[in-house]
Amino acid sequence: MKKISLFLISALVVFGLNAQELQNVSYGDVYLKNKASDNWFMSLAGGTNMYFGSGSSDQDFVDALGWQGQLAVGRWNSPKWGARLAINVGQHEHYNATKNYTTDSFVHPHLDLMWNVTNAAAGYNPDRVYNFIPYIGVGYIYGMDEDFKKVNSDGDLFKNQNQSLTWNLGIINDFRLSNNFSIFVELAATTLQGSFGRQYSNIPVGDYDWDIIGQALLGVKFGLGGRQDFTSAELMDYNLINDLNSQINRLRAENENLSKRPEFCPECPEIEPVETVESVYVPNVVFFRINSANIDRQQQISVYNTAEYLKSNPNATVQIVAYADRQTGTPDYNMKLSERRAKAVADALTSQYQIDSSRISLDWKGDTEQPYAENDWNRVAIFIAD
Repeated sequence: MKKISLFLISALVVFGLNAQELQNVSYGDVYLKNKASDNWFMSLAGGTNMYFGSGSSDQDFVDALGWQGQLAVGRWNSPKWGARLAINVGQHEHYNATKNYTTDSFVHPHLDLMWNVTNAAAGYNPDRVYNFIPYIGVGYIYGMDEDFKKVNSDGDLFKNQNQSLTWNLGIINDFRLSNNFSIFVELAATTLQGSFGRQYSNIPVGDYDWDIIGQALLGVKFGLGGRQDFTSAELMDYNLINDLNSQINRLRAENENLSKRPEFCPECPEIEPVETVESVYVPNVVFFRINSANIDRQQQISVYNTAEYLKSNPNATVQIVAYADRQTGTPDYNMKLSERRAKAVADALTSQYQIDSSRISLDWKGDTEQPYAENDWNRVAIFIAD
């Protein structure tokens, strides 16, 4: 009785502390903070561009196509917002005031703020294949050809320069193929000073409006190590927190009464001990959030303790039995959810603590069994060591 009470107390304390840590977090799009090294990515893309400026209404579509490549490094700070630093290099095919095509090489670094509209509108889903991501940014374009500094017939240097600040708008159509890899199609428009493309004019350039460079790119994106997903932080039920505190106080009082019982009874007849072999219940459980098989960081201590027990007892094995609460979901869904929970805990033991998988057995009950009277407690995986 005393061992069972101590087991329940330890489980309740762990769960109660987790509840207290999260009780100040509001419902909605709130996520646990990732490490600074998480959610970084690098992308590589290539494609075509077209320069729209003075006289471009007369240009031939095919002849006006240029090429460009792009290298970018960025980070998602949340499922909705991210930023990247990109460098574009390539060539423009200008159709300028003299009705001629000229090829101009350029380099164009720009800093962009990205917004994942799909996650904002439909909610975050780390397994979603398609994401619609518009962005806005600022940059600087530099022309690398000497023709940018032409002089007119009078020997006067044109007012146009081989550089310009830019404003950038674009849309990234991202197709996720795995947690660390995706392909994307990017459509973008860059605005820059109109004088940038006038280097072949025979008259001084003067002041011009803004020109536009349209771009279409196809690329690949790689995760740069660390986590590439986010874990939602949800507010615990205050009724559950109060119930946990009540249960802890009741069990403490019960153990206090057990501690007052006499250690022995001189007048009682001696009873021959009977050796029995039974499972040892490791006082570790992993509680899960509703509809989740992710192990919260606060629950990792239970996995760690079980791993240390197995390392200290090389002949011991452990069974992981997972459940789902009966008041949420259908029986079929809950059975699959409890299976994912059992496998998630087993994977943590093998991948994080190098416990041999042959020492781990799995079972999942869905909502066919409810180990606890409190419904929310049954979102759990229980360790049973032999």
